[in-house]
Amino acid sequence: MFGARCINSHLAPNIHNLLAPCPVGVLDRQFVVTVERSERHPGYSEAIFCSGARVLASGAMFAGLALALGGGHFTIATLAALPYAARLMHLAMPELLRRHPAGRVAMVATWLERGGFLIAAIFGIVRPDGFTLPGFLAGFAIGVLGQQLYDGSMASLHSEATTPETFGHYTAIKSRWGSAAGLTLGILASFVLDATERLGVPAHVARSLAIVGGVGIHALIALPLARLRARARDIALTDSTGPCLATPTTPNGAQTPQRSWVVLPRTPEQWKLVRFALAWGFAIGFSTRQGEAMAITHLGVSVGAVMLLSAVAVGGGIVGAKSWGQLGDRFGGKGLMSIAFAGLSLDPVWWLAALFVHPAFLFIGYLLFGICNSGWNITVSMTLVRTAGAGSERIRAFVVYSVAFGLAAGIAPMLSGALLDVVDARYGPTAAYGALFTIGLLLRLSAYPWLRQVPAPNAERGTYVSAVVLRAMRWRVRRKAA
Repeated sequence: MFGARCINSHLAPNIHNLLAPCPVGVLDRQFVVTVERSERHPGYSEAIFCSGARVLASGAMFAGLALALGGGHFTIATLAALPYAARLMHLAMPELLRRHPAGRVAMVATWLERGGFLIAAIFGIVRPDGFTLPGFLAGFAIGVLGQQLYDGSMASLHSEATTPETFGHYTAIKSRWGSAAGLTLGILASFVLDATERLGVPAHVARSLAIVGGVGIHALIALPLARLRARARDIALTDSTGPCLATPTTPNGAQTPQRSWVVLPRTPEQWKLVRFALAWGFAIGFSTRQGEAMAITHLGVSVGAVMLLSAVAVGGGIVGAKSWGQLGDRFGGKGLMSIAFAGLSLDPVWWLAALFVHPAFLFIGYLLFGICNSGWNITVSMTLVRTAGAGSERIRAFVVYSVAFGLAAGIAPMLSGALLDVVDARYGPTAAYGALFTIGLLLRLSAYPWLRQVPAPNAERGTYVSAVVLRAMRWRVRRKAA
């Protein structure tokens, strides 16, 4: 994407200015709250353990295990739909965070996630007659419910454990640490998994044990999570929670708090966000997890290789992650969302190329997906998550987006599963997957007009940001050539 050094030298302000302290009287500097000393911020350790755990207990690994257990198109579709459907849990997140600290909610969610995935792995190993797939899917459902609960609470906790002027930079560096850990562990685990299966260990046992390994790494999150909670408390003591300022989805300032377990859009701007989330969620969900199933069953790619590709996608977040955050701090998130959107929209093209040309295109697709997905997650957080106010108000716009996205993305896989079943039975798997990814590409591109309507004041257009980046890169190349 773009080089971090180039951005640091020619686009972003001096790093000391970027991380400048708050005005006098806002914070007591006895407690360091900037992100200049990365080794001391517990958020980076949390990202390392979380990414390492999720690259082992990943969607691709569960898809491979489901196929080893005899699952078909609808089983894969269910695996794709459940994580998105679990986002409905975010409806209650603001009220939950109003009643309980974000750190406590996150701690409970970790146990729910570990317990659910462990249940799924146990059913994968034991394979009780008549209950294997139902038990496996039930455990997976519990795990992703905890996962979504954890992600929603951590969206608030991460903003509480840093300062507004460093939030973008902090989010980007955290993403880089997590990507590096996921890449390293994913590469090692992919070779171990393939070697284990070649030694004669049954596929369902080897893949279940990989998930158990992910659960074990996930247990280490308790250490940085406790430090994050303490850090957030220290910042709260030195920086009183001020009023929520205007944001893209609440241009007139914070709305009057509502004590309700169901969060609904309350402004015209939030309804625009919902319309985009529905269109984008349906487009993303339509082909989710089916690509891995195609690679394993139709292209002859091993589960270990798919796991390696997933690690490449996670590692792709290293490329330009720091630049995403610093550009967002300077130019706002909306333009960068458009750039990341373009990369994510073209993802089905690489699946089609792998299907009709050569499976090597999977590597290109996963790498570009990792880079753009990292930028998307960073810019969405910067655009939708508040950096001031109570925890329940910080994530309100993020919850509205997440729930609408999850609702649409949870329905789409079931429709794509039905499409695959019908077309596969009549014309074969190549035609079925070709139709699936062609429709997926058209759906993603059709969501762009809705993205343009998402409000984002004080943000530069994506074309302007791209032009500035390319101009800076050309200047750097000419300087080196001189």
